[in-house]
Amino acid sequence: MSELIPIDAEGGLLFATALPGRATDFDRDPENAWASLGAGTREAPLWIHLNHQQDRARAWVREQSGLDEFVVESLLAKETRPRFAANDKGLLAIFRGVNMNPGAEPDDLIALQMWIEPTRIITTRSFRFRTITDLRLASMEGRGPATPGAFLASIARGLAGRLAPVVENLDEMLDTVEEDLVDDANAAKAERSALATIRRQAITYRRYMVPQRDAMAGLAVVETDLLSVRDRAQLRLASEQVARVVEDLEELRDRAAVTTDELRAHREAQLSRTTYLLTIVATVTLPLALLTGLLGINVGGIPGEGNHWAFAAVCGVMLIIATVEVWVFRKLRWL
Repeated sequence: MSELIPIDAEGGLLFATALPGRATDFDRDPENAWASLGAGTREAPLWIHLNHQQDRARAWVREQSGLDEFVVESLLAKETRPRFAANDKGLLAIFRGVNMNPGAEPDDLIALQMWIEPTRIITTRSFRFRTITDLRLASMEGRGPATPGAFLASIARGLAGRLAPVVENLDEMLDTVEEDLVDDANAAKAERSALATIRRQAITYRRYMVPQRDAMAGLAVVETDLLSVRDRAQLRLASEQVARVVEDLEELRDRAAVTTDELRAHREAQLSRTTYLLTIVATVTLPLALLTGLLGINVGGIPGEGNHWAFAAVCGVMLIIATVEVWVFRKLRWL
């Protein structure tokens, strides 16, 4: 879509607008846009969205944003966990969201870093976020969040809302695996692969969602004038959504573990049964092999040598021995 073209993709300035947004802010000359990156006003805070993989964006954050070193490093970090920090200047928040970009790994959670102060909001990312896209489209129509606190609450709600369908998809995958195991207990190879995928995704999601739940809950009660009562309520609601996701992930992880154990027990039972049958066969044939081995040695004095009925007699003796062995095994309930 043409309206979603970044202002300066190579430099890393995706867009900048005075909230609640103006359509003209998204169609500006790149150099003029970079030059105008300062601070907004309390009535119209400036939202600056950057791709921190680009050198110019990283240089601007380090040298021209006026942020302290801790905030700069947090905004530019490539590997982060969800958390928040507050000081007398503003709020730092780092969230994770599902990577819905084409070709993304199913268990990939990507980071969105935010610095929020009364007159300015700076967000940085490596990959495109659907939640940011939605807010951008709303801002182009002048319907974006009007305050920094409302912006933070909108981001939290958007990210939390997109987690539930992903967990539901994992739950449906696990239901399918369990049904396949009930219908066909021997469908092991494909089911083991599916179970491994489900467990890996559940563990990865939970790794980030637990601190994200805590971060959102902490933001809802942090002492700051940036958040209104409504903003705090929205953050608390987002935290509860993430908490439910965490509970569902823990249930999925435990169910997958139980299903894996059942599958392993079934395979071990099959292996034990096969080994047992092979042992019985070997036990039955061992005396017969000993007898044929003795009769097959190339020395004189073998009983029946030269008699045409000797072979039939040996076969009869072997049949009798095998029959007796099977009867004994059945008597001992080994068969």
